[in-house]
Amino acid sequence: RCEEEDVEMTEDAYAVLTRIGLETSLRYAMQLITAASLVARKRKGAEVGVEDIKRVYSLFLDESRSTQYMREYQEAFLFNELREHLGLG
Repeated sequence: RCEEEDVEMTEDAYAVLTRIGLETSLRYAMQLITAASLVARKRKGAEVGVEDIKRVYSLFLDESRSTQYMREYQEAFLFNELREHLGLG
């Protein structure tokens, strides 16, 4: 994917991205490549490094972390207020 998008990446960044892909999904890891490339460009870096991967990983949640976040904070979301207003919960 990096070749296709013309993204240069350090070996350590590849290793981190591979680990993320194994623990989440290949699709999620591939989507991080583009975002990490933009972060690297913003800092005027020649290649994507581990810090760039970590940055985008913290900004964009994978399905598992997103579900966990929703469960933890469901009481704070608007749909919960609507349910209470309608007497459903």
